[in-house]
Amino acid sequence: MTAPAKHRAPAGHTAPAPPRPARPPLRARSATGGFRAHASAPRKALNPRWLIAMALLGVTAFALSMLPGAPPLGTSLPAEDEILAYHIEPERDLAIKIPAEIDAVEVTTWAAVKADVCDSARRYPYGFVAAFVNERGKEVARHVYDLESRVSCDPDRPLGEGEYAARLASGAGAVTDPRSTLLITHDVLPQGGQVRLRAKPAVDTDGRPLDLTILSRLEGRYQRSEASRALYEQSLDAEERRQMGRRVSALGFADLPEPSRKELLRGWARRLEAGGREGIDYEMSRLLLRRFRMPFPRAEGRGASEFVIGERHAAALNFRGPLSLDIEGPPGRTVRVADGASAPASVELGPLGRATVRLSREDIRTVVIDGVGPDFGVRFGAPEAQAMQQIGEIVHPAMPPPAVAAAPSAAAEASGAAAEAAGAPADPATDAPGAARAAPLRLQTPPDVRLVRYLALDPSDPVIARMAPGQELLGLLIRTEIEASGGANQGDATVVARWGPGPTERAELKVTLPRSRFEWWTDGFDASEPRLAILRPPEGVERIEITGDARTHVRLRAIEPGVNETLYRLPYRVTLAEDETWRYAPFDVSTWTDVRAANLDELERKERFSDLREQVRIERSGEGAKSDADRPERILLPEHAPVRRRLLMPAWQSAGEASPGDAWTPLLVAKDVRVDGEGARAGRLSVIYRAARVSLGKEVAVRVDGEVALREPIVALSGALRVAAPAGTRRVEIEGLGDAGVAYTDAPPANGGAIVRRRDVFELTRARPMTYRFKQAAGETLHLVLFVVTPGENADYRIRYRIEGAKPGSREAAFFRRVTIPDGVLAGRGGDLTRATLWEAATEERGKDGVGRGVIRLGDDLAPGERVVRLSLLGPQAGDAGEPAKTVWVGAVLVGQRAPGRDNGPRLWVEDDP
Repeated sequence: MTAPAKHRAPAGHTAPAPPRPARPPLRARSATGGFRAHASAPRKALNPRWLIAMALLGVTAFALSMLPGAPPLGTSLPAEDEILAYHIEPERDLAIKIPAEIDAVEVTTWAAVKADVCDSARRYPYGFVAAFVNERGKEVARHVYDLESRVSCDPDRPLGEGEYAARLASGAGAVTDPRSTLLITHDVLPQGGQVRLRAKPAVDTDGRPLDLTILSRLEGRYQRSEASRALYEQSLDAEERRQMGRRVSALGFADLPEPSRKELLRGWARRLEAGGREGIDYEMSRLLLRRFRMPFPRAEGRGASEFVIGERHAAALNFRGPLSLDIEGPPGRTVRVADGASAPASVELGPLGRATVRLSREDIRTVVIDGVGPDFGVRFGAPEAQAMQQIGEIVHPAMPPPAVAAAPSAAAEASGAAAEAAGAPADPATDAPGAARAAPLRLQTPPDVRLVRYLALDPSDPVIARMAPGQELLGLLIRTEIEASGGANQGDATVVARWGPGPTERAELKVTLPRSRFEWWTDGFDASEPRLAILRPPEGVERIEITGDARTHVRLRAIEPGVNETLYRLPYRVTLAEDETWRYAPFDVSTWTDVRAANLDELERKERFSDLREQVRIERSGEGAKSDADRPERILLPEHAPVRRRLLMPAWQSAGEASPGDAWTPLLVAKDVRVDGEGARAGRLSVIYRAARVSLGKEVAVRVDGEVALREPIVALSGALRVAAPAGTRRVEIEGLGDAGVAYTDAPPANGGAIVRRRDVFELTRARPMTYRFKQAAGETLHLVLFVVTPGENADYRIRYRIEGAKPGSREAAFFRRVTIPDGVLAGRGGDLTRATLWEAATEERGKDGVGRGVIRLGDDLAPGERVVRLSLLGPQAGDAGEPAKTVWVGAVLVGQRAPGRDNGPRLWVEDDP
């Protein structure tokens, strides 16, 4: 519920409260709210009444020592702080007296929940209502606050042992992480009064009631005078300043501008007491506190046990090999499974609400799972031995055992349907309910979901970005909200950046963003795909105000100095296909880094943020493209016709996946291939081969479905054959090439399997540089991707590139998307991407040539026109230190421009050119 503008009382946000320094325990208070001890003057004679009081205290202490103590805390660590926390209950108000001297009340809340095991992935929603009552007893405002938290605990130790964020001094159960809510009181209660708190009935996401108790600490925020603030600032040591600065900015305390430092130091907090008598008007519990917090999902990768899929939403799971994937959900619903880039297969969940899909691919890929119709919840699992095939920082809890059906035949029918859809036979040991007890343990394989915070824009209240000294560029990662129930597949975003009052001291961006199938906002809205917008303000600008449409959300970013590439964190540091990349995987270093807004503290108090759930997945390079049509690219040919060769790079094609036009299928053994019935290759097979030297003078034969379709003598070590074959699946076999021979056909494997992608590469030496020439249109962002081959070995290389005339223009009044670095060095190692074969230079050894990849980025910060990119190899010249000149082979692909006409066939080569 939103407060009126004049009396705005921001709701509590779900960010954990900042840790507080340790302090002495609060002693139990009397029913009147506490006591004070006053030092008296020394007396000449001891008053006998003191002897009586001391005796009574001693007796009381002895009696208390005989009472049962709190249950032992096992091996848990001692508390760093302990407090007496008030209960906020649904049946009665917790009345807090508000002095006129304070301007706000900070309510820190915890939820005591009944839990038996540690589950930091589970979220506990709760809330409370705050009624503001003035000094005359009249209610002047009422606001509702909804919060969510989780329990920080060590999953490897029993609950009640080890680290914790909060814990009850007595009693079982668990306590969630703290959440802070700031109640602004200076407008609604200028003369003081009361705030009365009452808990909302707690329910989970499915509407079921939750058994929890809200615990609270309440502190009033008093204002320091200017003199008091200056004195307090002088009293802070370096560590205290650093801790205070971290709460509001990534900058150090000394780097904050003067207004920000004043805002940070202007207030101090003091505990507020509840009115009434303990046990009658309120309850209290002793709470133990530590600074421990479990990492957020963005750092840990824990996924939910149940995931929502449907026509509009999909789950992404990353695997490195074959496995048997269980899918559990509502009976009768249809699930679609796409293994990597393959076409999706439909699977119906049987009467038990379960199906098992066999995923047979060996390579690293993402499995995308969605459903037919409205959204529904599913759960994924795999045998314990295969669950480790999932890539990511994933916790794999045990799968709940499936329900036993009364009709085993129905379960067997569902299992058979699932296996048929996946193209594999059913496994009775794991699918039949009667065999459930004998089945191996199956673990959950949840999606790898990360939580990322975005700031919400407002047309009149800006997000303020501070430009650090020497910072030339400000990046904005932009997304928008899309109504989940409206069926919209795109949303509009508007961003305005202003760094001065003049009409030219601003930049504006309006963009339409497509809906994401994989991301969503935690408040229920669908999320759009992101758009990176970059601003180059004039030199000397220190502050940029960013406003925009209320549904637009941004993250502020800056280029990390000295970082030229993104290095992903283990276990995501794996070799992907040449045209694939990770999206949202955690990294150790990155070219871009997030920066905090200068007014972040104020924005969070106003709830000006939204949390986005991102799924880590593998996608084609580019703007989240799914097909060649979404990822325009063209092959570039260097000038002056240097020596060229064909590079055969290993790849994988799934069953049912459309065959790329530059793919060949190896025929080392008999292979089932698919012959086209239409197009240029209809009714024929093209085969290229290399024969062993001992096979010269003998015959090579091509068999199609066991029959010899062509036979001819081997007169050279390499050759090409063209064979007629009926359309459909045909079994093809090559004979006569010898043990070291090899052959490939242009027909794709019928049931999926290993293929090679062929690419033209050209010779680059230090004595002979290479030049590429192409045009760049206004607003176009291009990537020049270079495949660098070190022949016969894995070897280091260094290539200098220069984009002639590429001087980034001043774009002060406009956003752009990509930054251009006009001159640089691409350093790499052949073999980092893959091992491949240079066909024309190949010996009898295959796959010995190392392949690396480098990228030259040309941004839309350049003026439109012709681009000339020159490459020169850095290395020894012929005759230098007795070493020969080093040679590499380079193939270039320009991503971001579609080649004219169809460009998916062999590049410069005629089909039967050996």
